[in-house]
Amino acid sequence: MELIVFDPDRLRLSTLSRNLRELGLSNTTVASIAELRKLIRKKKCDICLLDVAALTILDQLRKQHEEVPVILVADRNAVMNLEKAIFAGVAGLLLRPYRIDFLQKVLEKAIQRRNEIILNRKTVISLKRKVQVMQTLNEVVQAINSSLKPKEILNTIMAKAADLINAEGWSVLLFNEKTRELVFEAASGKAGKKLLGMRLRIGQGVAGWVARYGKSLMVPDVSKDPRFYSGVDQQTQFITKSVLCVPMKSRDRVIGVVEVVNKIGEESFTRDDFEIFENVVAHLTIALEKANLYRKMEHASLVDDLTQLYNTRYCNQFLDDFLIERKDTSGKISLIFLDIDFFKLVDDNFGHLVGSETLKIVGERMTQVVRKNDVIVRYGGDEYIVLLPNAEKKTALIIAERIRVAISRDPFYAFGNKKFSITVTLGVAAYPEDAKTRDDLIGKADKAMYEGKMSGRNKVVSA
Repeated sequence: MELIVFDPDRLRLSTLSRNLRELGLSNTTVASIAELRKLIRKKKCDICLLDVAALTILDQLRKQHEEVPVILVADRNAVMNLEKAIFAGVAGLLLRPYRIDFLQKVLEKAIQRRNEIILNRKTVISLKRKVQVMQTLNEVVQAINSSLKPKEILNTIMAKAADLINAEGWSVLLFNEKTRELVFEAASGKAGKKLLGMRLRIGQGVAGWVARYGKSLMVPDVSKDPRFYSGVDQQTQFITKSVLCVPMKSRDRVIGVVEVVNKIGEESFTRDDFEIFENVVAHLTIALEKANLYRKMEHASLVDDLTQLYNTRYCNQFLDDFLIERKDTSGKISLIFLDIDFFKLVDDNFGHLVGSETLKIVGERMTQVVRKNDVIVRYGGDEYIVLLPNAEKKTALIIAERIRVAISRDPFYAFGNKKFSITVTLGVAAYPEDAKTRDDLIGKADKAMYEGKMSGRNKVVSA
């Protein structure tokens, strides 16, 4: 507790200062208004004991130290402006000559008032903080509802969390089930870009520990925690001082971890920061699960259940997007339309199970001979389409022949190890050489395939 004491009478000032020290209170004394003005501008204090002569600067004092209680000291016969004192919020009045016990009571009341002011201020700060947290969580929920792209969700939510907690940077590490590692998928701060793609073993570093045990962790000083792994800092030239790390859990399974590093201002993360961050990560996990579920549903709507190739819906969507993007840039795309010759005989002779398996194997054999960026579609029944972006017709004809050979070269198997062979007929058309629209392109390739059927089957025909 620090007091400022003012009295133009140096003897009275010395006596009051001594009395305060006897009560265990340290104090700073001034004997002029000018000195008092300077002192209240520079020095923080808890209580002011001021001679009534200081009434003239109470307004300034209130501006500098609004929360500091003021005790006025005056002679018993002194004339003072009580109205001004009341409006200035004077906490007590000490009349000279005074007894030490009365001085103590006046000070106790001022201290009590000071504590109430501090408590109220903390309450206001706490309420403001809660309002800020609620606003941020509301923004997080809005971010969840406005996007279904995982990277977009990660960046939006984590940027808000880092601002709220006042952290230098953040990172999100997702668990890769194949490699059993944590992979930096998103990050910010000075080392953000360098972190992307880096990997940690389960149990390695603070993030690895959190992933292994599924428990949140707050490390105020990483230099004193043996769980901290300095290898990441060495590679990124970053200095980690403190960490908050929280696991992302889905059905009690850890799918990743999220961390914020280095509280701005050389402070340590607080328990409030910890609780807020856990809350944000819970929302983040829900958002990612929602986005992943949507992606799976979207993928399922574009994939054929039997062969796991793309379906007609995806084919139409792909062609529409390609033709729109390339309309003014002289882009090229070729299309192969394929039909299995006499496929009905497979179903009739060996049953629908063998027929279904045959359709899957045809798709697999096609996949082995097309280019990396080519798209294979099960168009319906025993019909397939191959989309060849940026390929001229002569290239498409070569790939179509590869497909024909790959399918007919090796036998297919039915129950009882019975063998049978199948052939395919393929039609090839190209944009913009043969067609200007999606339906026209498919139609031209289909027509070429039909011509192949009519002229003997097991061949490739150009539109």
